[in-house]
Formats: sequence, C-alpha cells, structure tokens
Amino acid sequence: MKLYLPVHCHEIGQRSNNEDAIYPKVASENTRLFMVCDGVGGQAKGEVASSLVCQGFSKYLNENPMEDIEDETYLTLALQSVEQQMGDYLEKHPEAMGMASTLTLLMISDKEEKALIGWVGDSRVYHIRNGEILFQTKDHSVVQSMVDMGEITEEEALTHPKRNIITRAINGANPTRIDQKVIGDIKANDFFFLCTDGILEHLDKERISLWFRDKASVQEIKSEIMENAKDDTKDNYSMYIIRMG
Repeated sequence: MKLYLPVHCHEIGQRSNNEDAIYPKVASENTRLFMVCDGVGGQAKGEVASSLVCQGFSKYLNENPMEDIEDETYLTLALQSVEQQMGDYLEKHPEAMGMASTLTLLMISDKEEKALIGWVGDSRVYHIRNGEILFQTKDHSVVQSMVDMGEITEEEALTHPKRNIITRAINGANPTRIDQKVIGDIKANDFFFLCTDGILEHLDKERISLWFRDKASVQEIKSEIMENAKDDTKDNYSMYIIRMG
C-alpha cells in the first residue's frame, strides 16, 4: 500500500519536560510502523518509560516480522518482551519505580493490505475517511468506565476531574494487557491519526472530523491541530498523521 509522507509533532506544551515519545523520529513513505506514547510518572521518569516502550516494541517487531496480521498473540508477546526490559531497567534504577507509559501502535501490512492497531491507556488511534471516524480506540480510563456504565456522558467526560486517570499502562512491574484491532477496509486517502491525550484536551468528535475533511492535506491538518494545541493544551502533545495513497 502507498502512503503520503507522514507528518508528526512532539511538543513539550506547557510542561517543564516532555514525557511523550514517538516512533519513528522521522518517517518516510516507506515507513510501516508508527507509535505515539505518553509517559506517566513525572519525577518517576515518565519520559524514560515512554522511550523504553517505543524502543522495546520497535526492536521486537523489527526482529520478529509479522506473519499473520490476525494473530492475536503477536502484540501480546511483544508487550511481554517490553515489560521484561522495563523490569530489568527498574532493577538497575529503583528510583524509577512508578514510571509507566501509554501506547498507541499502528502497523501497516503491505502483504495483506491491512493495518494492525494496538493500544494501552488513553492515547488514541483513529481511522478516518472523508471526515467520518470509522474506528476509534476505547480509552483505558476511569471516565471511559463511567461512560460505559452510564454514570456520565461523553460530553461530561471531557471536563470530568478524573479524566486523566488511566486504568491500564505499561510499567514493567505489573503485567498488563494490550487491546488490538485489524483494519481491513482501507481505501486511498484514508487517514490514521495517532495522538496522546494532550492533543485531545477539550476536543469532541465533531472537531476532529472537521479537521479531517475531504481533500485536506496532512500539512493542513497538522497546522490546524498545532494551532489548537498551542492555545488550549496544558500537557505535552504528540501525534502522527498517516494518509494512505
């Protein structure tokens, strides 16, 4: 499958340090693996956690090429490898205990013309066509659980005081689970959008759909997102935008 040149951002925002991480640092039309991670922990080295997750997954997935995109054990084995590496790091650096990271991952398979999405935490992946969100990852968060149980609405979740509390993260001390989704219906000019929650502050689906309107270029979309985040985001903010050719 063909890709336009992907675009990204990786910004410190209004924080003192950047705990997000992205992979790759620079992409090309031939890149097929993308990740955006949000480190958790502040003093406990959230930036180390997100970097270890990106490095660990990229190393495992590049050394163990995917044979079947429908194999539900593939990303689970990758996660276990990353957790082991993080555990080894914690043994050598006990002061980092408490660090963790979210994960969003996109693997595009040329062989099967499909895409594999994996995620842990509240960073997100969207599959968008002509401004319509066809798929959106479901956050592993307190407010998402409250929405699922009917305690609050999606609109209330945007401003809820517990909106930043996640229920799943990769930390190397306690094993977690990765959710995944295979996207098979991919068409020319579809978008994949990976982002940390800093991009999503105070945003609803309508605003995101408007950005990814018909015939919008990746650079136009990036400019609009960056303009919004500059004035409205207190967190670090990172993303990848991939447009299918």
